[in-house]
Amino acid sequence: MDDTHTTSVVSASGVMADHLSSTESCHQDVIVIGAGWSGLVCCKSMMEEGLSVVTLETRDNIGGVWCYSDDPNVPSVMKTTQCTSSSTVTEMSDYPMPEEIGMFPHHTDILEYLQAYAKEFDLYPHICLNTTVERTERTEEGWRAFCSSGRVYTSRYLVIATGVVQRPNRDLEDTMLKGFTGTVLHACEIKHPLEEFQGKRLLILGGGETGSDICLDWYNHASVIYWSIPRGQHFFRKYTKVVPWGKPQALDKASSRLMKSIAPYHHSKPGLSWVCKWTSNGSLLAYQGHGIPEWRNNAAFFKFFINKNGKVLDFVDYEHLVPKGAIIHCEGKQVTFVDGTAHEFDLVIMSTGYSVRYPYLPERYSNVGIRDRHKMVFDVEDPTLAFVGLARPIVGSIVTLSELNSRWAAKIFSGKVPLKTLEERKEDVKRDTAFWNDYLKNTSQRIEGLVEGFTYGDDIARHAGVFPNYWSLLKSHPKQWLVAITAPYNSATYRLNEEDKRDQAIATMRSHQKVTLGPVQYMLILFMRLIWFDWWLGKLSSVKFWFQTSPWWKRVRSWRLIRALDYLWTRPKAICFDKTSDDRNEMSARAKVLMRAHLAQLSKPPPPAPTTSATSHPNGTTTSRFSSHPTTTNGIHSHMTNSMRLLPETRTRKQQ
Repeated sequence: MDDTHTTSVVSASGVMADHLSSTESCHQDVIVIGAGWSGLVCCKSMMEEGLSVVTLETRDNIGGVWCYSDDPNVPSVMKTTQCTSSSTVTEMSDYPMPEEIGMFPHHTDILEYLQAYAKEFDLYPHICLNTTVERTERTEEGWRAFCSSGRVYTSRYLVIATGVVQRPNRDLEDTMLKGFTGTVLHACEIKHPLEEFQGKRLLILGGGETGSDICLDWYNHASVIYWSIPRGQHFFRKYTKVVPWGKPQALDKASSRLMKSIAPYHHSKPGLSWVCKWTSNGSLLAYQGHGIPEWRNNAAFFKFFINKNGKVLDFVDYEHLVPKGAIIHCEGKQVTFVDGTAHEFDLVIMSTGYSVRYPYLPERYSNVGIRDRHKMVFDVEDPTLAFVGLARPIVGSIVTLSELNSRWAAKIFSGKVPLKTLEERKEDVKRDTAFWNDYLKNTSQRIEGLVEGFTYGDDIARHAGVFPNYWSLLKSHPKQWLVAITAPYNSATYRLNEEDKRDQAIATMRSHQKVTLGPVQYMLILFMRLIWFDWWLGKLSSVKFWFQTSPWWKRVRSWRLIRALDYLWTRPKAICFDKTSDDRNEMSARAKVLMRAHLAQLSKPPPPAPTTSATSHPNGTTTSRFSSHPTTTNGIHSHMTNSMRLLPETRTRKQQ
């Protein structure tokens, strides 16, 4: 046996071990490609159902994108990345996150959690690191995976768990940004603010959560930040106070079964959506969570991807972030927007997401769209091939859906749940595609696997036979039933049917009931739904939008009196919400130290920005650009000072 080429396998103790020769074939029931979050939970689910499994990972560590890398060519989190979903809705069903990890864990804590998960369930002996799959082949017996080391793995079933963060979307470089002569980077290349762009003019393109992260990281680094969101965006502040005198809380914890019965998410949360507007931007008329006309679109609430990093809206209020719509064209460093204004930039960062590619799959399998697969999991005609982690919820955690995908696939592969016939699978695909196309008809459909997470998750749970039997639980354990319907959404819900795990699931759900809704709040939300409160607010919000886009308002908003009144309007929000609702407090003590060190490095004052100059518009008018970096007070930019010297378009969009 030739030992010169070996594949690394991680032992249970975490020690790398040489195992098998480069030419020896290894047969398993299941091959899982990818050892990120989805791959790990898939590996564990297969073992749970008694299947033998091997997980192939191209990197030298588990964790996928949560394993930070400085290499811009390796997709990973940024240095300051936190979860945008709370630990309540993110943790695995039978492995709760420790309380000290915080409500919105830092990526270093997430990686440790995943490593502890792998050790707890003895996954390491089933994971091969530094193993790149170059191609796969369908055989009569199943699948063969050919690796770069020369090793060949064979199995009856194949699962792809490489996630959606794969190939950066750069199409706009050849279309919208064609003609721009400054620097263009994709967000995947940004792990921290780049020193060579300190004090430069930055344009962010695309409304995803990575765009918010870049705003938060770069606001003290760039001289000016514009944010162009061509198709509009909905926002949601993940962590804040509901009332000024209360404690900050994770807003996605308002997600119990009882709450979803009172204010169904798939009906835009009637009776509850006003709370999302109030807590996201301090105004009941903050349509789509922001109240900014440049970012408004026609999609109803909860029927468009929601950016849960709504804290970035404060930067619009305090005038260090300029909201813009679509880009019309670029010439040199000048970018012209749909509102007719034009500005010059040194750097454009595209937060335009990723496309999913499977170059190692046979062409017959790789060219199938996400929604053309059965429930976005199984290949319709060949269910020996499954995909995990492609469904992306509007609000909630991809992890919960990945675990449900994995458990369903494991039960199908093990024969514990029957597989639908080919005709039934085709009919399901046709029906599901029609449903989601109608549900998301006012979106760009750029996120192909976008779903309303709770609707989709419950559907998969029913197919997997793990949807809770609430009626049976009520008859046998009424107190546990009460916890199950009033606790925030948590994947432990899908363990309630398992007698040996029910007590642990109830204990987990009970632990997450702290600082959540009580009977009075439920009655209030029900009352608000019955009086159509959100409907009336929607009508008033339309009036607000009309005012904001009227030519006369654009003239009078620059008056000193209007600016002074606007300043007084925004101060209560700043005092009661903004300064006291920092989700970066919701991390472990170690992560806070890392974050403080990183932010201290970023807080070094940038060099003076370019002096005031004029940019010519097609209509012959000129527009002045920023002349210096705004001053800050306790991390928040001086509102009145900036209002007196910045462009009218950069003044706050906050309206009554």
